[in-house]
Amino acid sequence: MIKLFLQILVISSVLSANTFSLAQYIKNLDDLVLVKESMIPGKDVVLPKETPLFLQETVALYNWINDGKGTKLNIYVPKDKVELYKTHGPYPDGLTAIAIYEDQNIVFVTEHYEGEPLYGTYDRDGKDISMTHFSFNTETCYKCHEGYSDICINGTCATPVIDIFKK
Repeated sequence: MIKLFLQILVISSVLSANTFSLAQYIKNLDDLVLVKESMIPGKDVVLPKETPLFLQETVALYNWINDGKGTKLNIYVPKDKVELYKTHGPYPDGLTAIAIYEDQNIVFVTEHYEGEPLYGTYDRDGKDISMTHFSFNTETCYKCHEGYSDICINGTCATPVIDIFKK
């Protein structure tokens, strides 16, 4: 019954023009482990041809941040989920991962409930900013995370943008 309620909540949020964060903000980021450093390049950066479509579209969606100059992206997970993160879960209930656009203090939260991922977007003070830009709303999160099943598994996505430039 709880899983059905959750699915209805997610579907209604995705279909609603007034989307809101479903994942809860975590106040104590000190309890998390930095597992990945990446970046969103500036709007003038041309990605290599072999860049996966997921990354191309992610960069295109968020390269306006920081006045189009790009931003550092760090990903953190709870200490007890580091090994799960390496294999994309499956994840137990609770916080799964946090991605932070460091230059703008934008916090993307992924948590799981009843095996399903939930998403939210906040500022560093914990204010829900999911309705401030279409790229922050939960509908956008679900479209991307569910649309790229080769990279996004169990609600988390791999392949940092910075690795593309190391080749």
